[in-house]
Amino acid sequence: MKSPFLYLNRWARWLHIYSAAPVLLLMIFFALTGVLLNHGNWNLGATEQSSQALNLPKALSELEWSQESAHTALSVLTWLDQTHAIRGVDIEINWALEEQLLLLHLDGPQGSYAVEVYPEESVAEVFVRQLPFFEMLNNLHRGKHVTGFWLWLSDISGVCMLVFCLSGLWLLLANTLQRATTLSWVSVGSVVMVLAVYLMH
Repeated sequence: MKSPFLYLNRWARWLHIYSAAPVLLLMIFFALTGVLLNHGNWNLGATEQSSQALNLPKALSELEWSQESAHTALSVLTWLDQTHAIRGVDIEINWALEEQLLLLHLDGPQGSYAVEVYPEESVAEVFVRQLPFFEMLNNLHRGKHVTGFWLWLSDISGVCMLVFCLSGLWLLLANTLQRATTLSWVSVGSVVMVLAVYLMH
């Protein structure tokens, strides 16, 4: 009869291989952006800022602008998205009724848009803030202004990384020739981490 440890080792080896395979690029991504986030003083590129004026279509100009209307705001957001590819994950809507002004702020990992809509003039002023590529990657790492799909994908990759590490540790400990060395390095790493956390306080 085969030892239960043989089955455990077989499953650990299988988990170690196939937990990393589907999230390999994500593991590299989080490792790279983790280093970048630790060095906020590094120059990752310049933030580009620009502005443009857009003419409102007649259908939007004829909407009810004398009161705060969700329908009006959503209509403007739909027009910006479908016609000008101006969109965001986190959206803030503000009304300035006395000035007949609609203010929109759209944030995404790649940057943000600030939109001022003047219905009486049938004009929308769009101010664009475009982040450099690596800053955008850092926002993805932090889960800042990202979609639910990205958050779900990040959670799945985190679980896979955890399984990868724990199964790898099991395989090392199961190897009697490497057990002492493995325990030594795990102990050293654990002490360094606990000490680093302690010294932060």
